[in-house]
Amino acid sequence: MRRSFSIKRLSSWIVLAFFFLFLAYPIIQIITTAFPYSGGSSQNIFTQDWKISFGNSLKYSLAATSCSTLLGFLLAYGNNFTRINKRFLKVNESILHFPMLLPTITYGFVLIYAFGKQGLWSKLFQQELFHIYGTIGILLGFIIYTLPPIFILINNSMKYLDTQLFIVSRLMGDSWYRSLYKTILTPLTRVLAVAFLQGFFMSFTDFGIPSAVGGQTPFITTLLYEGFMGTIPNFQFGSLVALTMLLPSIISILVLNHLQKKVVRYERPRQAAIKRNPVRDWFFRLLFVSLSLFILGVFAVLIVIPMVSNWPYDLRPTLNNFTRFIQDDSLVLTLKNSLMMALLTAGLGTIIAYLAAILTSRERKLYRVNQVIDSIATITNSIPGMVLGVAYLLLFSGSQLHNTLIILVIVTIVHYFSTPYQMAKEALQKMNLNWENTAKLMGDSWLKTVWRILIPNSKVTIVDIFAYYFFNSMVTISAVIFLTSANTMVITAKLKELQHFGRFNDIFMLSLFLLVINLVMQGITQIIKRIASSTSPSQTVGKKLNTKLTAIQRKKA
Repeated sequence: MRRSFSIKRLSSWIVLAFFFLFLAYPIIQIITTAFPYSGGSSQNIFTQDWKISFGNSLKYSLAATSCSTLLGFLLAYGNNFTRINKRFLKVNESILHFPMLLPTITYGFVLIYAFGKQGLWSKLFQQELFHIYGTIGILLGFIIYTLPPIFILINNSMKYLDTQLFIVSRLMGDSWYRSLYKTILTPLTRVLAVAFLQGFFMSFTDFGIPSAVGGQTPFITTLLYEGFMGTIPNFQFGSLVALTMLLPSIISILVLNHLQKKVVRYERPRQAAIKRNPVRDWFFRLLFVSLSLFILGVFAVLIVIPMVSNWPYDLRPTLNNFTRFIQDDSLVLTLKNSLMMALLTAGLGTIIAYLAAILTSRERKLYRVNQVIDSIATITNSIPGMVLGVAYLLLFSGSQLHNTLIILVIVTIVHYFSTPYQMAKEALQKMNLNWENTAKLMGDSWLKTVWRILIPNSKVTIVDIFAYYFFNSMVTISAVIFLTSANTMVITAKLKELQHFGRFNDIFMLSLFLLVINLVMQGITQIIKRIASSTSPSQTVGKKLNTKLTAIQRKKA
């Protein structure tokens, strides 16, 4: 028992040390660079460039997220409160999730080649439908980026509403709007706010879309990039800009803490039969089809452009672009680096997130240490990836970690830590808290209990965590843009470099390979989850504990 306690205590301190070294210390480094103690004076952050950039980021993020939240709510409503065919809804839902498999910088490029002057749809309609650079391009990019996660959040919560309350409200004489407000909108207030904040934060801190279709419109992320990677780097000013990017994080944390009090719970949610309404159902069918066709139409250029000789001048079908890609050692190395980084991040990230969740959800000793871990883990997603990238650049430049894949792995693990941690914590909290005590009475150590009981009963969650880390590692750009070198170049950073040289065929080839890798991984994880869920958790635990109990009884006999 003493040894088990020592292992748990050591694990807690290792996790805490990891966060101090790779989260707290880098942030402190930004602060000391922005506000030097001696030998220099702090610059004035509130320059005209900063005001314009911050204002643009704020304005476009609010506008795009408002549209995404409204669309996400309508799609979730159509998914749960209509009589549309389930297979139809499933197909459209899959198409809606499609952009999550690609980096945001790719969104900008496909929008250019879809709606630009020489774009696919501009050619088909024989006119430019709208000017893609600037306002329209940025808003479309942000909406495509934020709509899938916003829809997922609202849709998942809407499934647990007590829909019979809507019928009761109508029977009591309430208007359709009042019933909607009282029985659907009010219970979803917190979820809608969380979805809006998440979409706003994603847009505000995104670098890929503004850098691709922003044109001459400055954003806070592009200003930060210029501060560190421009012709004349200014680390102090860049650090000040990075600190101002934390303002939305602080506000969002305060708002979310306030919204915790507004959670609506039902003793037993009841599902009511949905009435036939052809007008309603056809409206939502049209909405689903329109969005799906738009998404497919935008991303169709990913397949079309690499398949022609020289868009838009030579449209003969060819496979030469694939041949040239395979023969280009730098592009193949980039592909290998991205795959290796994603696998390492997914593997190590899953271990750290799961271990932290066990310590905070299954252990009551060392409460203060575990409480600190829980608090830190909860806010990691609120720190912009570019801020972490800048912090790591300042702290680890010149060290042995500099220009290595491991620094990319660590920054990505920290950046995306909160969601995998919460996934693991939620799964572990649902398990019987007496399992460890029962295993301890039977002579199992803490490590054996984790390996033989906890892990087998959370296999599906572990696979989900691995997949979450893998996909985000493949598509992240903000967290790694400052940390890559020629030998550690990953796909998203390479896309930015290729944009500078106008090599759009290679951009689409890399994006296409990235998409194929993510689709293959998605298929593999679905198969593994299906196999993992085929054995009931209660059966797994029961078999193991019953076997041990029988053995103990035989010894006593």
